[in-house]
Amino acid sequence: MTHMNDALRRLRAARDGELEHALEGLDVERAVRAIGGNLLTGLFRLDERRELVRLLCIERASELSPAMRARVVHALRLLPRTTETSAGIRSLLLSLSGEPFRDMKYLLNATGDRHDLEHVVYERLTLADREAVLAHIAAEAAAAPSRDLRILCDIDDTLKSMLHDDRYPRGTVYPGVVELLHALDQGHAAEPSRPGDLTFVTARPEGPKGLVEQYTRDALAGLRLPPHSVLGGSVLNLFTKQSIKARKLQNFERERALFPECRFMFLGDSGQADAHVGAEMLRRGPEFVVAVLIHEVVPVTGPERDGFEATGVRFHRSYDDAARIVHELGLIDQAGRDRVVRAVDEASGLMT
Repeated sequence: MTHMNDALRRLRAARDGELEHALEGLDVERAVRAIGGNLLTGLFRLDERRELVRLLCIERASELSPAMRARVVHALRLLPRTTETSAGIRSLLLSLSGEPFRDMKYLLNATGDRHDLEHVVYERLTLADREAVLAHIAAEAAAAPSRDLRILCDIDDTLKSMLHDDRYPRGTVYPGVVELLHALDQGHAAEPSRPGDLTFVTARPEGPKGLVEQYTRDALAGLRLPPHSVLGGSVLNLFTKQSIKARKLQNFERERALFPECRFMFLGDSGQADAHVGAEMLRRGPEFVVAVLIHEVVPVTGPERDGFEATGVRFHRSYDDAARIVHELGLIDQAGRDRVVRAVDEASGLMT
């Protein structure tokens, strides 16, 4: 009898109300990884995988907390993509409603790797299961709309000087931007610091097994940012501004489908297609999108600028100006604005 069979037997034998404790003792990720096996052993464990999914996701899911259900869904990424696994994930996601469902959703979006809520819904589910989950998300949002603010933020020339901005050395994190993201995350959200309010939206390709996206996450890890997720692009998105725009808008549409109860804002830059992305976001979802701020690293002037501003796009040259704009819009409080201004002033003092 293998260790995994022992583990599965222990889970089956757990008394009513004790399944979560049994999972904590076994470590759900290790259990799922063992039963998933490699290509050869996995073939012999097909029945075990099905039993594990059925046990955790359907038969005894009601015994698990929202946090443990999120852990189970995240761990199931280790199993092959099958209709049985998809059905199990769907069952777990549909097993909760109200605040417990929202808690599970946000926990899934703050896993710290590429296997976040967007990955689960759009890559791990069959089309029918995805539609059922999105319908459940929409119904939950309609029943309990939120004032939470979701922040969609570009990286290159928005968070860091990378491509078109010659004012700072390449790779410099802009003064005040980290403080601004914290202020937005904590500002007037229903639950300050709820994990998953910040999403970085980039056209950088995901790469095989999400390696580029994980590299992006790793590069962000030391910047003292709020909890966040990353939505990447594909190799095809690197060639034209139009393809970059299309991918970022797809990311926006996915975010809006996953978090329809929330308000959104977008932080981008003028170096590529972000002003066009922001204007289109405002056109598609004026009831969702409360602000679009564009970091002006390449000048935007004349009729082009007038056209963007007419849609509601706001431009800024530094993050103290950005903080003043979002404070005027009621998205951060005065203390948050002042922290950003101080950070910019301190950085300016160091540079003089």
